[in-house]
Amino acid sequence: MGGSEKPGAVQGRGRADRFIKVLASFTAVVALVGMIFLRPTLEESFTLHMIYHMILLGVLAPSLLAAEFFLWWIPPEERERWSLYRVLRRGFSEISQPVVAFTLSTAVLWFWHIPIPYDITLVDVPVHTLEHISILIAFLAYWAPLMPGSRLGLPTIRTNEGKVLYLLAGAMQGMILGVIITFQSQIIYLYPSTAHLPGITLLEDQQMGGAVMWLFGAAIYTVAAILSFRSSDPGTQSEASPARAATNGGEE
Repeated sequence: MGGSEKPGAVQGRGRADRFIKVLASFTAVVALVGMIFLRPTLEESFTLHMIYHMILLGVLAPSLLAAEFFLWWIPPEERERWSLYRVLRRGFSEISQPVVAFTLSTAVLWFWHIPIPYDITLVDVPVHTLEHISILIAFLAYWAPLMPGSRLGLPTIRTNEGKVLYLLAGAMQGMILGVIITFQSQIIYLYPSTAHLPGITLLEDQQMGGAVMWLFGAAIYTVAAILSFRSSDPGTQSEASPARAATNGGEE
């Protein structure tokens, strides 16, 4: 079927693919700028800190993947000559297997929002940096199986049924964590007494941060579902068994 495509259709698909990568590159840059702007406030407000985390895991991570880490403008054969690129791609492919990626992203997100590790990040810059790097890597792995057509050669969930289950699992674990934080009746993180948004208490700031996690998260996963389904390959869908939610590696 792919061999019978008209040249015009192939060119149109190529232009659309290029547009998506340009848009994703722009979105990643905007997310980075926003995170740089928020960085000085992370020790001052739990809500702003959670907004930063949601941009990191829900905007920057998928945008970097869709932009192929800004490498889309380099010919694939040129990239394949880089030994470091091949090693990193192989390692990233392993942690991007859907079950591994979901487990890793859930474990990393929940670990860094346990009060003791979280409190350490507020006073230890290297640990804080490690927190954000690990969240980024974990969610790059999480979003990778939802990126069809990538030339990075990563595992991909092929069926809409598989995408539904995967996105639902990801959304639920993040929303449950956010709800737990939102409905705490006491302060569980050791922010200074002045570290909250103006006009609200420290507890209210903590509750707002929890609400950001599950409301912002719900919006992110909803958009992800829409984009994932729109990018589905009908030919692949008709051939795949709904019960399998199969995953396959991309083109090498």
